[in-house]
Amino acid sequence: MNSPRTYHEGELAVQVRAGVGPEGLAAEEMYHATMGAGVVRFLALQHIAVLSTRDCDGRVWASLRSGPPGFLRAADPLTLEISGRSHPEDPLLKNLASTVPTGALVINLEARQRVRLNGDAQLTEAGMVRMTVKQVYGNCPQYIQARRIIGDRALSDVSATHGDSLNERWRRWVESADTFFLATAHSNSGLDASHRGGKPGFVGVESETRILFPDYPGNRMFNSLGNITSCPKAGLLFVDFQSGAGLQLSGTASILWEDGRIAEFPGAQRLVALDIERVIELPQVTRLEFEFRSYSPHLR
Repeated sequence: MNSPRTYHEGELAVQVRAGVGPEGLAAEEMYHATMGAGVVRFLALQHIAVLSTRDCDGRVWASLRSGPPGFLRAADPLTLEISGRSHPEDPLLKNLASTVPTGALVINLEARQRVRLNGDAQLTEAGMVRMTVKQVYGNCPQYIQARRIIGDRALSDVSATHGDSLNERWRRWVESADTFFLATAHSNSGLDASHRGGKPGFVGVESETRILFPDYPGNRMFNSLGNITSCPKAGLLFVDFQSGAGLQLSGTASILWEDGRIAEFPGAQRLVALDIERVIELPQVTRLEFEFRSYSPHLR
């Protein structure tokens, strides 16, 4: 049986800095050690999973797997099997060559529902990701833009494009995004995958190697910011929901607590900067076709 989860030093430090005490935030009440019946039913109906992994150089990456309902399967309360497909050049495939800490975010964009799972995972010879789950917990529906799945695209294996900075096209991609996925890590608690959303323009590009994004009020657990405080390596994934392409950024993150630009992001409580070290454009991170429905009602 997994040991009860406690907040690590980074999460506690951010909670203190943000003025949030531990009252009402008992970690043992927020985290579950196994996948309960409700989580199992939720997973079986979903199409999207975002995975966070770390490469051999210590860089953190966010990757997407998708498929029809059933591509996520709980073999037992501690074992999650993720089929689906990844682009051949997605770092995920090499990163999971052996059993390593991995985070997963399973999200239903249309219903604005999500579950996070952290544990250890490996890619099997058949191309399936098998995760041994250590932590399971739900998240609030805030800041999720509703999108409905309307079909599938033809399979494409066009080669990826690599870089170490944002070109003009990638810059426009980032600046027009209303959603991205964030991967962070901690030496003991493992990898974590989360979601961030806002109106287009909520991610600012300072330069070809530095971006900024706001941190809005959430569940007060501060998993991602706590990880960044302890281990600043982070990965971001921007999905082009119209084409199915993905833009992966990996670099070093920092929290800007007193930056005057916070006022430019209504509702934000602090900013996060990412100094970009690697960029990968994957022409197809998902075969799913989406229809935009509405912005989150929590956005100002």
